[in-house]
Amino acid sequence: MGAYIIGVRGILKKVQKQSVAYRHNQFYIIRMRIEEMVTKYWSQITLLLLGIGYFVRSILDLVFKKREINHTLFQNRRLESVSHFYSLYAKTEQMWKGISIYEILNRKITPKEIDNIVFPSIDELQRTVLELEIYFDEKQYNHFEDILNNVQMINKRLSQLYWNDDENVTTINKANDFEFFRDKKLLENKPILKQISIILKESFK
Repeated sequence: MGAYIIGVRGILKKVQKQSVAYRHNQFYIIRMRIEEMVTKYWSQITLLLLGIGYFVRSILDLVFKKREINHTLFQNRRLESVSHFYSLYAKTEQMWKGISIYEILNRKITPKEIDNIVFPSIDELQRTVLELEIYFDEKQYNHFEDILNNVQMINKRLSQLYWNDDENVTTINKANDFEFFRDKKLLENKPILKQISIILKESFK
């Protein structure tokens, strides 16, 4: 029985050796064939690799160029929107400074006429501020909203003074109140406008 087991083990070892030799032989044949193909078709393979490299590079160049174009268009549109905002704000500020406050407070100008003077500038400014939300993150966008809020608060103050029927408050008192409040809010907007300019300059570096 022992001799039988030893014989089986010998056969198994022999089979294993033959299997290993066969695998090595197959690997050698495959390697030789690959080397033969590379040697025989080296020029074609080189051209193929160059073609693939050129194709990949062209695709990458196209992707990067498209991104660059999109970024440039985005920056240009953002700059145009901010420039429009500045223009409208200057127009709105001039409207507030040039408004006939005494005629308004003396009720020589009707509420409808006041709305026709005030709201075109405010509404247009508000539309532009809404558009700017596309081009700025929340923290940066808040600067534009703060400016708009100050402008709207001036209008709210004017409305409060217009409908104030307290006989102890004179027109001069009301006018002084309005002018002080208006100047205060417009002054608050100056550093905010400066901060917006800094943000724009940083984005173009």
